[in-house]
Amino acid sequence: MNSKTDIDIVIRYLEHPENEQSKRLLNDWIQQDPANLDIFLDMRDMWNGDPLPAASAFDTQGQWSRFSDAVDMLPVMPAEIKEIKAAPAATPKVRKMPVRYWWAAAAVAAIAVSMVYLGPGKYKTYATHQQIDSVKLTDGSTVYLNANTVVKVPRDFGKTSRNVTIAKGEAFFDVAQQESQPFTVDAPDVAIRVLGTSFNVKSADNNVKVFVQTGKVSAAYKHADKNVILTPGLEASLQRNSDNIHTTEHKKSTNILAWKTRCLVFDESPLSEVAAALQDYYHVQVDIKDPKLADARLLATFRDLPLDEVLDIIRKALQINIKHENNLVEFY
Repeated sequence: MNSKTDIDIVIRYLEHPENEQSKRLLNDWIQQDPANLDIFLDMRDMWNGDPLPAASAFDTQGQWSRFSDAVDMLPVMPAEIKEIKAAPAATPKVRKMPVRYWWAAAAVAAIAVSMVYLGPGKYKTYATHQQIDSVKLTDGSTVYLNANTVVKVPRDFGKTSRNVTIAKGEAFFDVAQQESQPFTVDAPDVAIRVLGTSFNVKSADNNVKVFVQTGKVSAAYKHADKNVILTPGLEASLQRNSDNIHTTEHKKSTNILAWKTRCLVFDESPLSEVAAALQDYYHVQVDIKDPKLADARLLATFRDLPLDEVLDIIRKALQINIKHENNLVEFY
């Protein structure tokens, strides 16, 4: 969902579906994000008076307490609402709007706050923006979503199969064991199959990475007869549009799951690994300007600390210079 997207695009189409300009604007908006199609279909059904989807399993009170953070996710805030939010003490002139317009805005706001898009048809689509979140599946399994992640779950999940699709981003799966029904995850070009385990899947631009914390996982290319069996501590990297599989064994503490644990651990780690971990965790670009610093070792643990505080500790511990501007961090 995009804060620049206006609910007017959807409402104008619903009010005048025959208007060519409304059709074009709606189509452009839907093309921006696959989740927008689910949102539109939900709004269309509700606009036509169809029953609302069942309430999600999320803690309503907890979600409302996070409303201020979720506001940035809303694509639907009319100009009048934005004005009220910016200057609550003022008395803005607000034109009266149709009940349906406000009701639709509220419906989409609720979807955004919970970060769950309940699309009609065969799938429920769960998406996060800047926060991480979790989804409890009907079989007892739990899916933890990193920021900017989209996961799709069939509405009939668990009846005949247990299959989940990770469209983009990163998710950790804590799978309830069912010998008779394997748990499968579809990622771009890659299929993952388990019986009962916990593992991490990261869908990047050029590859899919699978890391196993407990149990056993099979990761295979969909287009090639090639797969790998992963046990605890093993990570596989499967390149898109290829059949190469690279595996790495992590014997020491790893920061692969730092996004979930909110803890970074460096056990005499070289600065090159530290830079990579910081880049992945804080979503910034980290450059080591002096190659001689790449092997400098860091022994430290950071529990859910802001980036600048972490950089200050690294600066003092390694006696190096660090520059941080916008999304760029430089070690020199």
